[in-house]
Amino acid sequence: MDADEPLVLVSEPATGVALVTLNRPESLNALTWPLIDELHQVLSELHQRSEIRAVVLTGAGRAFCAGSDVGGARDRSALGIPTRFEAQRRTSGLGLAVRELRQPVIAAINGPAVGAGLGLALAADIRIAGESGSFRDGAIRMGLSACEGGISWSLPRLVGTSNALELMLTNRLVRAEEAERRGIVTAVHSDADLVSAAIAMAEQIAGFSPFGLAATKEAFWANQDCGFAEAVDRENRTQILAVNTADSREAMSAYLEHRAPVFEGR
Repeated sequence: MDADEPLVLVSEPATGVALVTLNRPESLNALTWPLIDELHQVLSELHQRSEIRAVVLTGAGRAFCAGSDVGGARDRSALGIPTRFEAQRRTSGLGLAVRELRQPVIAAINGPAVGAGLGLALAADIRIAGESGSFRDGAIRMGLSACEGGISWSLPRLVGTSNALELMLTNRLVRAEEAERRGIVTAVHSDADLVSAAIAMAEQIAGFSPFGLAATKEAFWANQDCGFAEAVDRENRTQILAVNTADSREAMSAYLEHRAPVFEGR
């Protein structure tokens, strides 16, 4: 990797789609402070871009993300607790940034997703894997808590509490086939086809209205932590707002006129 090359690559492979690639392939895309800061910046910029309607997140080379850079962590061991706590918050905040991004995020998991990398993958709205995709918590092996990066929140919701704890406490590797069977990913593709499959899905999503997509994502995740009545109330308020957008009127007109809608984000 060229020293001047960005740690996070951003491209637009299809209309309305951003492809975000972690770019430390020689280190399996392990997270360093510069990479973390760069990814935060990229996500913040994408959040402001209404013309981008879906995001694909993947890793360069043969890994999605191998977690925090262990060598860098050793170098930081002399830092005080306040500094290290802020670094921990910054790292785990990547999952929050992904979850709070207005656009749906598809994680294309190409190889290992470990520790903080697992947390980042689980924060995505949709996950698909290549045949080489694998998942491991990893922290328990380093004498740390296996609860990091939102894993203790996300994983039980996918596989159940007992299954989640088994994976977290034993440090067992979950390969792509098992991940699909357990619902961690929705599909497994060949490694060669993984990113193109994720882009195709993102392109399909990007064909819908920006408000409809953002409102669906926001309401869906908010409703995971509330009662049924509150969830229905949030859905009702969101739907009334959506009905009054120009894009909703365009969708209705296009349906009646038997043509494809043209959404403008209004």
